[in-house]
Amino acid sequence: MSNSPVDPFTRDLDTDVYAQHITVRLTDFFSDTSPWPRRLWDTGAVLALQELFEASEWCAKSVLSSGSVNWQARDLERLLGRDRGLGDRDLRSHLTKILRSGIPNGSRHHRMLQQITDLVADGYIPRWSAAVANTSPPSAERCSRAVASHLLDCGYSMRFLHRWVQGHVHANNSLGDLLQSAAQLSDGTDRQFEVIVPFTSLPQAQDQAHGLDEWCSADEINQWLADKAEGSPRIRQNGGFLYRVEAKDAFGASDLISGAVDRLVARSSYTRRRSRGRYVPEPLGKVWVYDIREKKCHEISLQGSDGRGAVVLSLSTEKRVYAVARPTALDDALELAAPLNHGSPGPAISGGWAAIESLLVAPGDGEDSKEGRGAVAADRMASLVACSWPRAELTTLSHRHDPAAGDRLAAELSREPANRERARLVADAVSAGRPLMLATNPM
Repeated sequence: MSNSPVDPFTRDLDTDVYAQHITVRLTDFFSDTSPWPRRLWDTGAVLALQELFEASEWCAKSVLSSGSVNWQARDLERLLGRDRGLGDRDLRSHLTKILRSGIPNGSRHHRMLQQITDLVADGYIPRWSAAVANTSPPSAERCSRAVASHLLDCGYSMRFLHRWVQGHVHANNSLGDLLQSAAQLSDGTDRQFEVIVPFTSLPQAQDQAHGLDEWCSADEINQWLADKAEGSPRIRQNGGFLYRVEAKDAFGASDLISGAVDRLVARSSYTRRRSRGRYVPEPLGKVWVYDIREKKCHEISLQGSDGRGAVVLSLSTEKRVYAVARPTALDDALELAAPLNHGSPGPAISGGWAAIESLLVAPGDGEDSKEGRGAVAADRMASLVACSWPRAELTTLSHRHDPAAGDRLAAELSREPANRERARLVADAVSAGRPLMLATNPM
């Protein structure tokens, strides 16, 4: 990297390598189809400080231990020490003293933590933009992670941010334009949206739904669409609900309503079946979101209607999908984790974590019980993820290695169908200094 500063507004997103790296990684972070090792695993600096502030309050209520708060503070001190968006040296010095204080709830350090968090949030993205223009700019990877995590923590949805990045790329804007736009987004406030949710089937609607303020008949939904979704065709539905929510963007509003629909379906499963046919409501699978400020309507597919994307690839590759004659511990774990794909967020989170504990904690091990099931499971899960990350990346490289004339590595890979061995071959080649010829991977 050059020792002379480079104006971000001269870094073209289409030609500048540094800017390209940032936009490619932002696209990875905001795409719901990115492979898991390419996704964002970071919490933004502002949100991390807010969580520490809340952790101190929970510690005072005996929900968390003082040791867990101290651990979180030490970890934050390590992570935030490299964050170029925090502020000047004096603020960093004050923050370090606070993080090392134990942060007792209600103490001066606890109050100062809230004040410093507000100072960090104010101008966080512009400080990163200034760092990019410095004589020693941050790595493109670190900059992209900081910007992405901060915007997500501000409340913007992944689908909105993905389109936002792509819009700047297709417009041939500069890195300065992108960061300036990111700063404007971070200062944005929630907007009001109307969201219409049609249902193809809504059992017991006459008894259970017609008295609700948000209920809309089929005719009312079609009239709403005719008034606010110009050009939208009439749809076949049996009524639905009109919700008013606040969110940063239209996709975020639809995500909020998706959660409400999950809760509605979960509640209906407890009702008694009174007639033939379906007894669980079936949403149409799409919603219409009307931006009150912009006077614009968006047709959006409901997130999670086809599942949340939790898959266990080994079930298919090892031909174990239908092998249920002899139940195993894995079967028990998969049953606990079933709500991950279809279910409201609460059961999905608790069921997923229960599945992790059932696989990674030994009930008869006294040492595991002494340390705490949750802590032991989290530590072992972290080790598995850390080990799996390089294997997943090496596997991806093995499938992208495509030299025009062929080489030794390509020949070795062609003879090896197992991903684990393909990853080992690529690791050996990289360690030996042999180059990889990677096929273009379009963004």
